[in-house]
Amino acid sequence: MSREAQPVVLFDAACPLCRRTVRWLIRRDRRARLRFADLGGAEGRAIRAVLGAAGDAPDSLILVADWSRRLEGPWFLRADGALRALALLPGTRWAVGALRCLPAAWLDAVYRGVAAARRRRGDAATAVPFTPEEQSRILG
Repeated sequence: MSREAQPVVLFDAACPLCRRTVRWLIRRDRRARLRFADLGGAEGRAIRAVLGAAGDAPDSLILVADWSRRLEGPWFLRADGALRALALLPGTRWAVGALRCLPAAWLDAVYRGVAAARRRRGDAATAVPFTPEEQSRILG
């Protein structure tokens, strides 16, 4: 990605596991490269509309590699998106490289399994709200 790239991770803000994952990413993203958008929020819906069919994955994490380029993409879904977002953090390339050795179908199967069970991990209504610092990284 270029120096000016504006990667955006779309996530399900109603999902407690997704919210914890966003917090984890924000804490480790010391350079504040990643931005986030709720899949169901105004900005998330706008991004999904631009992505067209690729944005019709409401149960999936979506990484838009450079939102400043809008229609030019690229974007990545499920395990691929998660791994690419993780690779943007310092000190994670070795782990991402090791996981990339596994077949993509396996990684997506694990991702889908976690996605299917994620809502059982708590209630979004009782989730701790994002801090002002965390909220500043979440679009619209």
